[in-house]
Amino acid sequence: MIPSSSDEHVSHPVGQDILRAAVGQAESRLDGRLAAAFAIGSLAHGGFVPSVSDVDLALVVDRADEAVASTIDMVRRDTVRQYAGSAHHALAGRLSVFWSDWEHLAHGTEAGRFPATDRLDLLDSGVLLHGTDRRAHCARPTTTDLVLDSATFAATKFGDPAYLRMLNAPAALAGQGARAVTKAVLFPVRLLYTAATGQLARNNDAARWYTATPNVSSTLVTSAARWRANGLDDPAAAELLERELLPLYRHCADRLDRTTAGLGHQDLATRLARLHAALTPDTDRTPPSSEDPAPTTTRPNP
Repeated sequence: MIPSSSDEHVSHPVGQDILRAAVGQAESRLDGRLAAAFAIGSLAHGGFVPSVSDVDLALVVDRADEAVASTIDMVRRDTVRQYAGSAHHALAGRLSVFWSDWEHLAHGTEAGRFPATDRLDLLDSGVLLHGTDRRAHCARPTTTDLVLDSATFAATKFGDPAYLRMLNAPAALAGQGARAVTKAVLFPVRLLYTAATGQLARNNDAARWYTATPNVSSTLVTSAARWRANGLDDPAAAELLERELLPLYRHCADRLDRTTAGLGHQDLATRLARLHAALTPDTDRTPPSSEDPAPTTTRPNP
């Protein structure tokens, strides 16, 4: 399915304006190398919330090389600078630019900055803003591509020491407001959704899926979906994060560990097992007895 190619289908006028400004910067700085530009993410497929959402732009160039990488960094900086001092500067600061070339997109291989989940979003929901639409000739990411993309993201982002410190400071996290809290809660939910369904995870779809069956962090996920839409006005948010956030992340790490091990990607599974251990407080760990077997990388189903 190739969606309509008109920026009238971008879901928010200010977001649309920021995208147009970025495309203008890209046209100017890339000097004829810009082949196409698309809105992707929630501005394209719906669910955009100005206070929490990113402004996602996909650029397709003639050839994904290092010269383009530095130019696209300048495109982003210059676009954000255009909004300095305006009421929309914070939203412009959440501009996120994905980029590749048609050759790599046609073969389903990554070049530039375009992970599998975002390539699928481009194919299914992207809105053409500039250039020629050649998505009909592009390869769709496989379910395995999506799962491995999600697992790599989890191992890298969630395993970062600064991110782990954030997860272990729920009161400070709650004090950062709705954007920080809802991203922290819904990131692992979206990854779990993709691992279970093989589909691209949108925030609302993933939250509904997670809470449709009993899960350890259902109350937190339900609350996060509400906070994303209406703002964080819950005085009990820090307490709820304290109780349910780390179990949610352990659930995610465990599921992705077992899934990637089953796909034969043992190195990635090992990274996820280490992440699970890092997310487990010392008081929750049971030391093995001398008669216990040596630990394995993956954990059995509970």
